[in-house]
Amino acid sequence: MIISNKNIKDRIKNVKIFLFDLDGVLILRKDRNEEELLECMKEFTQKLKEDNYFAGVITARDDDDLTNKLSLIDNCSVVTASFNKVGSVEKLLKKLNLNFSNVLYIGDDMLDIPLLQKAEIAIAPSSARREVKRVIDFTVDITVNGSILKSVLEMIARLSDV
Repeated sequence: MIISNKNIKDRIKNVKIFLFDLDGVLILRKDRNEEELLECMKEFTQKLKEDNYFAGVITARDDDDLTNKLSLIDNCSVVTASFNKVGSVEKLLKKLNLNFSNVLYIGDDMLDIPLLQKAEIAIAPSSARREVKRVIDFTVDITVNGSILKSVLEMIARLSDV
């Protein structure tokens, strides 16, 4: 994940919460390794908490074993069955005393577009639909389940050195 645009570097300083779509962003295939994803998310949210950031997963899928396990991770808010992702995130932000200028969101499908448009920083995987790519700040290559989490941590580290 390379951020060269000065405008984005300035805007990302406001970000306090990193939100992810589940299917297509954190999980790339049906034959996913959920345990590996859960371990990656635990490490990710712990590191974010140390740096006073929040994390969350916003998904249209119903509650299931994976979303329930994700919701048990410290510093990880999980919103399921959300077709109105903007409304769901508004409630989460209110609870955390944040606003959309504090949100970095990574989504990949049509349902994500309204939230991508409201977020301070909008990212999509390179595999995202063309319509999604029209409303985002940049794309990132994701090849392994959960690999986006490592990329985000590297981005935070680089920007804190700026």
